[in-house]
Amino acid sequence: METLAYLARQPILDRDGKIFAYELLFRDSPTSDTAVIASDVLATAQVLENVLNNIGIQRLIGNNKAFVNCSRNMLLDNLFGLLNPKCFVLEVLEDVEVDESVVKAIQRYKALGFEIALDDFIFNEEFIQRFKPLFPYVNYVKMDVVDNSIEDMTKAAGFFKVLGIKLLAEKVEDEATFKRCQDAGYDYFQGFFFAKPELVTGRKIDATSAAILQLILLLRSRPTLEALCDNLDKNQEIAANLLRFVNSSSDKHSKIESIREAIVWVGMRNIHEWLMLMLYARPEMGMTPQSSPLFQNVNHRAKFLETLAREIDPENDDFCAKAFMVGLLSRMDALVRAPLETILPDAPTDDEMQDALLNRTGRLGQLLQLADAVELDDSLSIQSIITELGITATQLKFCITESYNWAEN
Repeated sequence: METLAYLARQPILDRDGKIFAYELLFRDSPTSDTAVIASDVLATAQVLENVLNNIGIQRLIGNNKAFVNCSRNMLLDNLFGLLNPKCFVLEVLEDVEVDESVVKAIQRYKALGFEIALDDFIFNEEFIQRFKPLFPYVNYVKMDVVDNSIEDMTKAAGFFKVLGIKLLAEKVEDEATFKRCQDAGYDYFQGFFFAKPELVTGRKIDATSAAILQLILLLRSRPTLEALCDNLDKNQEIAANLLRFVNSSSDKHSKIESIREAIVWVGMRNIHEWLMLMLYARPEMGMTPQSSPLFQNVNHRAKFLETLAREIDPENDDFCAKAFMVGLLSRMDALVRAPLETILPDAPTDDEMQDALLNRTGRLGQLLQLADAVELDDSLSIQSIITELGITATQLKFCITESYNWAEN
């Protein structure tokens, strides 16, 4: 049986909902729901090799930090000594036995400039006493909202603030939990709560957004220049914005006045990126699209689905374009803050796409299930779905890497 090896990336956000860091996770044990790996040193070494050689740290995390899990063996073996301490946060696992050797290892890493985090901290006397020797060197403590009560989450905030240690709430999966932890004084938040906001019943997608989605779908199907020009001519507001964008960016002395000339000057790829920015540049987001975790996530999952579709059915451009659009629309409820059921009638979807989005059925639905599983690091579901789809672990790894490369470019 082929070993399933993949790199997962989970966002860590600040109090304003902007990306602060990513936790990087390596998994190679699809038969275990705890994703236990044969060698933790080997696993982390493979994460770092994947990041540094295959993807590139800049593409994977941008200007953010990367949290990497550290066992006792990793700390004592000096595995991270050659890494850039400005990029990596060393995350000490909850089962590490703290003794003189571990304390000295942490002191060495701190002297090199690394930041230190404690993972999966349970706020009780046993954990406090066990990790107390490390507190002078720790920058972040990660508290799981599932394993700690609301009362303990609040007590921990006060306890660690006195020590000058920042608090990070893990497994924050909805907006209500985020607000609760925010009110308690937490500094950072890990989870996909940004994709599950409070929805407003009855709200629909606006006409401009629907037109942008239609154009993006067209672009993913590799249209001719004439077809793209014809579509833009039918959407005068978007066309006018494109001309303004081109003329404000162009270093030409002569003004660009035709849509055809604008498309040729900008290029198909840049038109697509511009449309994505238009779609996500909404006042209610309160930030630039590139700093939005929702924008980063939807870019990644849309390309991931499209790349998977290309692996499954390489000659079917229509299927691949639909896969990209399903990935994009799967987060549209979070963008518009309205249920998908009220959005989809105005979006460029057919029955197959709607079934995938609402029920996770059909081939497109399976692709979406796989994207969900990878983001949540659900190794059992991943193995089951790729078996049903008939793709290999190698193909999955390629699709994940390809989507990181594309989305972060």
